[in-house]
Amino acid sequence: MLSLAGLGLITPVSAQSGKSIHRFADEVFPRFDTLNNVVYGQAINLKGQSETLKLDLFLPEKGDTLRKRPLLIFIHGGGFQNNDKVGAFSSMVCSSMARRGYVASSINYRLGLTASKSDTAYFDALYRAVQDAKAAVRFFRKNADLYGIDPDQIFVMGSSAGSKTAMHLAYLDQSEVPSWVDTKRLGTLEGISGNPGYSSKVRGVINCWGAMIDYRWMQPGDAPIFNVHGMADVTVAYDSSFSYHGFRHGSTILYDHALKMGIPTGLQLFEKTGHTLDNDKVKQQAALGEISHWLFTQLLQNEPKNGPEVFKWSTEVQQLTHLDSTTKDPQNAILFSGSSYIRRWTTIARDLAPIPIIHRGYGGAKLNDFAYYISRIVKAHRLKAAVFYVGNDIVGVLVDKTPLQVLNLVKNVTRQVQAIHPDLPIFWIQVSPNPKRWPVWDQTSAANELIRQYCEQTPNLHFIETAYTFLGPDGKPIPSLYDADTLHLNEAGYKRWAVIIKKSLMVLK
Repeated sequence: MLSLAGLGLITPVSAQSGKSIHRFADEVFPRFDTLNNVVYGQAINLKGQSETLKLDLFLPEKGDTLRKRPLLIFIHGGGFQNNDKVGAFSSMVCSSMARRGYVASSINYRLGLTASKSDTAYFDALYRAVQDAKAAVRFFRKNADLYGIDPDQIFVMGSSAGSKTAMHLAYLDQSEVPSWVDTKRLGTLEGISGNPGYSSKVRGVINCWGAMIDYRWMQPGDAPIFNVHGMADVTVAYDSSFSYHGFRHGSTILYDHALKMGIPTGLQLFEKTGHTLDNDKVKQQAALGEISHWLFTQLLQNEPKNGPEVFKWSTEVQQLTHLDSTTKDPQNAILFSGSSYIRRWTTIARDLAPIPIIHRGYGGAKLNDFAYYISRIVKAHRLKAAVFYVGNDIVGVLVDKTPLQVLNLVKNVTRQVQAIHPDLPIFWIQVSPNPKRWPVWDQTSAANELIRQYCEQTPNLHFIETAYTFLGPDGKPIPSLYDADTLHLNEAGYKRWAVIIKKSLMVLK
């Protein structure tokens, strides 16, 4: 019997796995309850008729004692013209969320397009959908105690048109509505679909094969976003290669922009896969696994105590940029940047001599903040090459990045550097094993392998494999190569590291 008290650790678990499971991160409830066709509002539809707005609820089974549970609202797709709150993908998502201990809901909203089916008609349809979705958010805040919901943890998710609705709910402000929109006819974005007097603000967004009209509506401090898309989608672009009735900016554009704004984000792309992931249940389940992990990292219980982590190192990075403005780089220099393995390498110039070095490590960098700061780190320099090491994204905690998210961030950093220095050779150093984080070496190795493959497939990218030099005959890290913290290299460890790195740089002409 599972004990479900409180928010966190659930024990014991099956003797077969020997692994503890956690509420919200894992499916901990074998069953869930449903409430169908709950009325959340009413609004005038395209036909001029009053339409009753309904939703379905998925809740952890009645034995659950937690009374403030995160909520995920799912908004179905269908081109703003068809489909319903009851669907295969929405049921897959909502049932899994309820088993994880969330409350989940799938909503209906007003559908319909005017005969012209112009971009303006699609924007009007989006506008009505946003009004209804905002009414659903307000409904749950109004009835938070009734359904056992934490009003500070409401997330929205959609597929296709539903994702477009979710994103514009979160990111489009009334002042940003284009001037050509007939707001006298449509009213405000908040609308009058029901439950006035409550906020429609959401904590996070999950975008499944959707797009935004203007990615710039996403601004610093806005809600986090996770994106899923098929790269062969010919309905809604995963990038910005074509427009769907004015919705041009797909998942990769939104992901890159969120990183630039310092907004927590994630991305999962599926190669040779179309819209709705081709309704392939295996792919949709894989997406749901990645989504669920990311969603867990965005819960209040996992919120950094001192604000968003991406801004944690702003002072140190400012010091680096000041150093750039007050010192002259050596000719044909190689930039070394990244986390504390780079920052603490005080003997780098001696260890890599006669290679000219620009030494720019900071803090305990993670790839999210590295992506945020990288352009200002590299733009001031004329470089022969750049070498990066960031090793703090998989450390053995529940909010670790998955190997896929590590790879996506490496790709983003690489693209940013290449945009500034198009032909620059870039070296990614393999994340090293160490005694402190040895229990998660399998996950770290999986991320390393993805990065290695990416480097092999990408011009001017190189992967420096170093793990072997730190492992002893027993296949485990050699303790004598690490500081007392069992995490960082000592002088002997850096000397070993330097030999391999220096040899790898010999490919440069």
